[in-house]
This record gives sequence, structure tokens and C-alpha cells, in this order.
Amino acid sequence: MRKNLLTLAVLSSAVALLAGCQNKSAETAVETSASSGLTQLPVSINAAMVALTSQAADYLFAPGNGDMPKNDRDWGLVQNAGYEIMLAGKVMQVPGTGQFDAQWVAEADWVKLADELTDIGGEAEKLAAEKSTDREKWQAIGDKLVQNCLACHEQFKPDTPSQGILHGATKRESLGESIFPTTSF
Repeated sequence: MRKNLLTLAVLSSAVALLAGCQNKSAETAVETSASSGLTQLPVSINAAMVALTSQAADYLFAPGNGDMPKNDRDWGLVQNAGYEIMLAGKVMQVPGTGQFDAQWVAEADWVKLADELTDIGGEAEKLAAEKSTDREKWQAIGDKLVQNCLACHEQFKPDTPSQGILHGATKRESLGESIFPTTSF
């Protein structure tokens, strides 16, 4: 499984490098992935989304909830989460093994939401690179991420909740725990 995720990350990086700078239609996104050799994900889009966004989202929500990174390593975790969200937006434009994946990537609204997800990740990565402690800016990123996930699920997966977007963050907050490890390297 770890090897598959590493392969997915490497292939996703290639797609992101080729497709990340422009808005693309679904057809163009598939053509771009085909020209890079990636014509289908080895997993469903849903599996890729969960793998790329579940924990990454928690790291982006943390600063908006007042759990600020404490050192360079923590900021690196948040910056990497931004990259993962950026990649997720591009990965979800390549059909995978899921029953509806090919249909979804052909939809203009799907591509729009995927591109918005990439943009949200880019905004978060930039804030993390700046080591911004502006809680309102982080809250705005979190709000955009939640709205993007909800809009996508409402239109394309109405019977499937969006995995309880705040599941980890909510539990940690209720216990007063930080997402960032307390040990230093």
C-alpha cells in the first residue's frame, strides 16, 4: 500500500507540474495526463482523495483554530499539507478505478472544483512558506476548503458524506491538544 501511495505521489507530481499552471477543461486535463504517461490512477479517485486530503486538511485547519506551528518542522508539515491539497486537485482530474471516475473527470463542474482545490492548496502553501500567524487568513483557507469539499460532495457524491472533514481537528480541539508533535528534532 505504501508503495502504491509513493507511486501515486510521484505520478501526481508529474501531472501537477504539467497541468498546474493553467485552468484546463476535463478533456485537456486527460490529454495532459496522457502525454505524461498517466492515463488512469491505480486507485479510485475517492481513495486518492482520502489519502491526499484527510490528514492534510487537519494541518490546514489547525492554524485557523489557533493551533499555530511552533518551529520550522511544524511549518514544514503545514506547507507539505498545502502541497498535498494542491496535488489532490490535479490527481482528481485523472480517472481512476472507481465506477464513476471517468464520468466525473469529464464534467466541467468537477474540473472547476478540482482546480479550486489546487488553488486553495496553493494559498495555504504560500501562507505556510511565509510562516503567517494571521489566524483570520488561515480561517479563510479552512472555510474555502470546507466549502469546496461540501460543494463537490453535494453535486457528485450526495449519498456519501465528506468523511467528517473536521474529525481529527474537532477531537483534538475538545481535548486541548495540538496537532503538532511536542518533541523537537
